[in-house]
Amino acid sequence: MHPIVFQTDFFGLLDEPWTLHAYGLLIAFGFMSAMMLAKRQAEREGEDPEQVIDLAFYLLLAGLIGARVVFILTQLDKYTRDPLQVFMFWKGGLVFYGGFIGAAVYLVYYSRRYQINFFKFADLLVPFLAMAHAFGRLGCLCAGCCFGKVTEQAWGITFPIGSMTHQAHQSSGLVSIADLPLPVHPTQLYEAGAELLMFFILVSLRPRKRFHGQILLIWLAAYPVIRSVIEVFRGDKIRGLHGGLSTSQYISIAVAGVAAVLYFHLRKKRREADEA
Repeated sequence: MHPIVFQTDFFGLLDEPWTLHAYGLLIAFGFMSAMMLAKRQAEREGEDPEQVIDLAFYLLLAGLIGARVVFILTQLDKYTRDPLQVFMFWKGGLVFYGGFIGAAVYLVYYSRRYQINFFKFADLLVPFLAMAHAFGRLGCLCAGCCFGKVTEQAWGITFPIGSMTHQAHQSSGLVSIADLPLPVHPTQLYEAGAELLMFFILVSLRPRKRFHGQILLIWLAAYPVIRSVIEVFRGDKIRGLHGGLSTSQYISIAVAGVAAVLYFHLRKKRREADEA
């Protein structure tokens, strides 16, 4: 866990040190890498690469807003007491599903305004979303958020004193204030690995897709399963358990339902096009 890459006060010019957080750095790296790869793919598909770059920045903004809003809603009492923390997203506090929903809503708006094919652009972008998300989860590992349950497995990881894991274990009476927290499942690495695998699968399937929206549908069907399984191993309480399921698991069920509806809708459209 290395939440801070470096700090500097620029040789005394600043009253407080400027800090580069690993969480934000990895998100930025993932986004820039995804944007450049999306630009290259747009060129291959005969789309305007500059339009894709412009769109990517707006999607990032919409995604960050959505991700932050959903996180704040899960801890509304905390942010009501200290509203300034709303803007401190570099400390962690982004919910991926919120980001995906925010970006998807903006893409729908953008598609209608500029008369582009929503499903074609979604297919173009979603593999790189999976790749960028993998980097985001590595950022979670550095920040110490989204940690797993206590485990005795050999691959369990131990976070330092003062980390979110340590605070959670101390409040639960598992360790004292001077003890290291117990080893936990590296759920951040589980999801990063799954997302990278999904990225390679989606890219390999792209040349063989039969209709626009198919790549998006595969991701919509696969990610809820991945996320729901990983949620079983999560140990942080901010996931918002209700009725035995976390907030993300409920959203996963909804996303899987949307995927099913879209599948039948797009299959019907394809049949109509074939018969025309």
